[in-house]
Amino acid sequence: MKRTTLSQVAAEAGVSKGTVSKVLNGRPDVGEETREKVRAAAAVLGYTGSAARRPRIAIVLVFDTLESNYSLQVMAGAVDACGRADADLLLSTLPSLEQGDVPPFSDEWFAGCGRTGETAVIAVTTPLSAEQVTAAAHAQIPLVAIDPVNSLPSTVPSIGSTNWAGGYEATTHLVELGHHRIGHLRGAGQSIPARERLAGYRSALESAGIRQDPELVAGDGFSYEAGFAAAQELLELEDPPTALFAASDEAALGAFEAARQASLRVPEDLSVVGFDDTLIARWASPKLTTVRQPLHAMGEMAVERAVTLLAGGSRRTPPLQLQTSLVERSSTAPPRGAVAAS
Repeated sequence: MKRTTLSQVAAEAGVSKGTVSKVLNGRPDVGEETREKVRAAAAVLGYTGSAARRPRIAIVLVFDTLESNYSLQVMAGAVDACGRADADLLLSTLPSLEQGDVPPFSDEWFAGCGRTGETAVIAVTTPLSAEQVTAAAHAQIPLVAIDPVNSLPSTVPSIGSTNWAGGYEATTHLVELGHHRIGHLRGAGQSIPARERLAGYRSALESAGIRQDPELVAGDGFSYEAGFAAAQELLELEDPPTALFAASDEAALGAFEAARQASLRVPEDLSVVGFDDTLIARWASPKLTTVRQPLHAMGEMAVERAVTLLAGGSRRTPPLQLQTSLVERSSTAPPRGAVAAS
């Protein structure tokens, strides 16, 4: 007799194979009605696959997007830490895409987490409302944040980096090369890390005695597309910048393309600094000068903190900020006719 497959259960339940896998693995992001249909179909067909076994501990990592090198490096750290903790790592993104999925951080979603055993949730660069934090507490689900985009209560431990210091160091580097017209490609407006990087940029200009020109700050996002649009806007100014500090590596690569389309060379005509030090910084041409965030360590430490919470550790801990550092590569140089400061 042939063994029943996931595909057969999916056809019987009228859902996708992926949804069946989620249900049998105890994933929380499936509606209760869909969950029951899958269980009933599995029972009717006599499905006995091993996927129904639950791990001892599950860590659910929720990203705003997986389409970035930032996300992949944080995930790599989380994978390593879960391996050491003998924990299962589950991934979700915003928004949930499959029909029947339950949006992450909803009451029903947290309740689903509670039904699947010992589970903690890590929110990566995703906004969390007071209502969502309360829902996690009611479901007794430990909640940890990486690079939180909004202010969170002290009951939600957070892992981030020294964004202000990174923005200050990036801008100071450009000042010391001799640049005075320095633009900033701003991250998402509501993001705390983006605001901290902008504040560091402004403080560095003030420390150098350089007037802050509001025209030199543009953009509203960390993506390649946002960086490209913001750089285009600044390069079209009557008195354009000779250097740009971007709030992310992806935005910096968008600036590379804007410079190319404007017939400018990096770094001969335009210096560019990024933020994150993802793999694309080393793959870029020229290689990107950037501010390194310890992304792998952030993923590791968030999992370690989540496991500690599951073991009964205190939830009231101060936010943890890991040290950033400037990595000088080939995308920055003195402006034409200028001499770098010694």
